[in-house]
Amino acid sequence: MKFHVIDASLTEFYLTNDDILHYKLAVNISVRNSNKMERISYHHIHSYPYCYGRYLHGVPLSSFRQGTKNTTFLYPVFQGQTKLKLLRGSQLRDFNYDQRDGNYSIYVYLYLTTQLKHAGGGKSGNSDYIVKCGLFRLHLLDSSSYSSSSNNQTGISGIFKSKRCKVYYNSDDT
Repeated sequence: MKFHVIDASLTEFYLTNDDILHYKLAVNISVRNSNKMERISYHHIHSYPYCYGRYLHGVPLSSFRQGTKNTTFLYPVFQGQTKLKLLRGSQLRDFNYDQRDGNYSIYVYLYLTTQLKHAGGGKSGNSDYIVKCGLFRLHLLDSSSYSSSSNNQTGISGIFKSKRCKVYYNSDDT
C-alpha cells in the first residue's frame, strides 16, 4: 500500500473572536496497490485533518476493493468549525506565525481496516493501519485565485508537489 497526497487546497481557514476555527480543506489522495499477487479490500476508512495539536472533524470514506497493480483516488473534503481555545506554548506560537504568514501546516490522518485476498483464493485476517499525510505549508486560497477547473494548491513554485504518506500498522486492539 502506497499513499500519496497529489493535490490539496485550503479555501477557508480563520479564527473568530470567540476562538472558533472555520476551515475548508480538500485533499486528493492516491492509493496504490503495487502488489502483483494480492488484492486489497479497504474497510472502515475514516480521515481527519490535524493541526495545532487538535484533530478537526473527520469524514468517513467509502469502502473499496483494489486489484493488483492498481491505483484508486480518494477525495476527502473537510469543512466545519471547531473550538481552538486554550492553544498554548508552541501550538499558539505556530498558529500565530502561520496566520501572519498565510501558510498553514496541516496533516491528514487516515484510519483504515484492510483485508488481503491472495491469488490462490485465501484471505488474510483484518489489519488496521494509520496513514499519516503531512501537508506542510498550505497557502490559504481565496475564491478569485482559482477556477472550478483548476484548484491546485499553489506555493512558492506555483505547483503542489505530491507528498508520500507514511503507513503504520496499528496494533492497538482497544
